[in-house]
Amino acid sequence: MELQELKTNYDKLLNDEDFDKLDLGLKNPNIFSILRISKNEIRHSNFLSWLLNPNDSHKLGDIFLKRFLREVFSSDKFSDIDQVDVEGMNLSKVEILREWKHIDILIKLENVVVCVENKVLSKEHSNQLKRYREIIENEFPNHNLTFVYLTPEGDSSDDESDTYEPISYTFIVESLERIISVYGESLNLKVHNYIKDYITIIKRELMGTDGLTQLSKKIYQNHKELFDFIIEHKPDVLDGVRSVFDKEIKKRGWILGSPAKKYLRFTTPKILELTYINENSNGWKNKESFLFEFILEPSKNRMNLKTVISPSDTQYDTSRLSEIFMEIDGFKQPSGKKWLVNYQQIVKFPFSKVDDLSEEEIEFEFNKILDGFAQIIQSVEEKFLEYENELRN
Repeated sequence: MELQELKTNYDKLLNDEDFDKLDLGLKNPNIFSILRISKNEIRHSNFLSWLLNPNDSHKLGDIFLKRFLREVFSSDKFSDIDQVDVEGMNLSKVEILREWKHIDILIKLENVVVCVENKVLSKEHSNQLKRYREIIENEFPNHNLTFVYLTPEGDSSDDESDTYEPISYTFIVESLERIISVYGESLNLKVHNYIKDYITIIKRELMGTDGLTQLSKKIYQNHKELFDFIIEHKPDVLDGVRSVFDKEIKKRGWILGSPAKKYLRFTTPKILELTYINENSNGWKNKESFLFEFILEPSKNRMNLKTVISPSDTQYDTSRLSEIFMEIDGFKQPSGKKWLVNYQQIVKFPFSKVDDLSEEEIEFEFNKILDGFAQIIQSVEEKFLEYENELRN
């Protein structure tokens, strides 16, 4: 696309009335968006638990709890209880438990237990639904037991479909919209706004059915060429975090090494003073013989942390440096022959969420990694100093 064509398409977008509507709608404050928790599974479970508890501060009483239980007990899976039975239940002493034995939500009544596994974006794993079922069966042998699998689309469990009743977030939205419609005027203003914001977030982030999402699809179709060009040239996820990473390395008094987009390399002043710098090219721009190296892997939401001895000039004995490193606990004989890695560790980093994180939150997550790696850095530094005379020679 030529520059003038790009400008023309951009002008058309700015003059599109739908674009103004979308811009205005996105500027409406939403507490869940402000707190950046719209896709956080734990926060969804927290909010639902708050709504389910009839004694909590929302002052809804058992309205939402009753609607939820009726939906659960309408299933043929739970023959001992019918949705009609909900009206006769004493809900005043219900217990709503969060993360009890890692179960997302547990609804405990006098003789009934409802186990809710809430999946927002993730999938079931490690036989967790079976494990939760077995825990409930062992802990509450005299209760009527029911199990719920709550997902945006109402998906059935892969492994426990005969036991867990699938419920969708569509039901949650419809229930809350009914509550707003019927009881809206009598609700506390803050509670009213929280529920409306929550409905909006579910529709927008989990289901893609809110008005702004539909409007955005219409705008995309009308300006497809422009958006496709922008998407094709959008910044890489690493572009948004590398400056933060580099800054945090420097703040600790460490020194950045040879640069590369997906490799964060650095050392310390004491180590650099005793590090051989090659005369010939060795694959690193600055020709260092040793660096700490973080391989950044956004597609896997992780980093691979390493100590790396590079290929070096013939007069420098890299194998001897490797021998020195092997005196450190946890360091091993390197498997390669040119690039010698005596230590490596894979750690998680939420690259897929960086667009939803503030710079302070990115700093916090990265510093947790640096704190965990600091002992390795200290151990290497101590070895350099212990063998200072030999390394200088």
